[in-house]
Amino acid sequence: MQHLSKPTEPSALPQSPSVIFHAKDSWLSSIRDEKFDFTRKIANHAQSQGVLTYTVEAATALSTTLLDQNHAHIFIGHRPETSRPILHAMPSYIWGFWYLDPMGVNWHASLATKSFSPEDIDATTATYFFNGVSGHMLRHNVSKFAQPTSKTELPSAHAVLFLQEIDSYATPVHHIDTQKMIATVAKSTERRVYVKLHPAQSEVFCNRYTSICKRFPNVHISDQSIHALTKASDIVVTQNSAAGFEALLQKKPVITCARTDYHHATLVAHTPQELRKALRTAQATLAGFDYAKYLYWFLSEHMLEPQQDTFEARTWQRISPLLG
Repeated sequence: MQHLSKPTEPSALPQSPSVIFHAKDSWLSSIRDEKFDFTRKIANHAQSQGVLTYTVEAATALSTTLLDQNHAHIFIGHRPETSRPILHAMPSYIWGFWYLDPMGVNWHASLATKSFSPEDIDATTATYFFNGVSGHMLRHNVSKFAQPTSKTELPSAHAVLFLQEIDSYATPVHHIDTQKMIATVAKSTERRVYVKLHPAQSEVFCNRYTSICKRFPNVHISDQSIHALTKASDIVVTQNSAAGFEALLQKKPVITCARTDYHHATLVAHTPQELRKALRTAQATLAGFDYAKYLYWFLSEHMLEPQQDTFEARTWQRISPLLG
């Protein structure tokens, strides 16, 4: 994999259709240092096909210049406005599985517009896959962010809210802001409600959310593992946090209050009124949901797993049409 930076002449640019990773900051450094099996294996396979692979810093003049050329462009993190077909890559909600999507990642992903049909998925295959992923993550307390460990069983709760740094997005993606979400859940029950702040929560929003939690005696802010909090709670509420997706590993009913690509497995609340109703009906409505088939459909069929023998073939099937 070659690294491009500030070529002084056009001849320094790739002359034949190539695979180009556009990324910034730590993403770019990690790709260049070959820390990701995902990008390293794509580069190795491209080389076996006679195609060169490059990296470039996204959102720069050089990145824009290259984007006008006939290459397979893969953007990690940065989401440019372009009419040219490109691919977007990012680790998914579960470590070891990656997006490689023409529309985007997370709520932008094309998966958000697809329909989930459990009858099309083999139950035995799905169950084996689900048990393997959930067993590993729950036994070893694995999550996208490091989680504390505790041998003490948490008191049971009606719900747990996993918060995010989402209210200040320039283009809102949430249906219900965090303060309304907390207040609505807190007032819906006399039972315990857990709230977990996001690890990257800013001081401003941390203070704001802590303040509203203090208004309700049944709300308890906790820094315990998301898996422990999910296990202790009847219902999980979030906007579109990865913690909500991870709750599916415990087959817990999840309510999402924002745009998300895993909405098929949740009840979606667009207003506080819908959230109140969902809190009453979530357990009954989602009681028969096939979580094993859903996780298999989402992760195995639509994400890409570098550890699988089929990884190179599946990624190349998505990349090669962009090479012209």
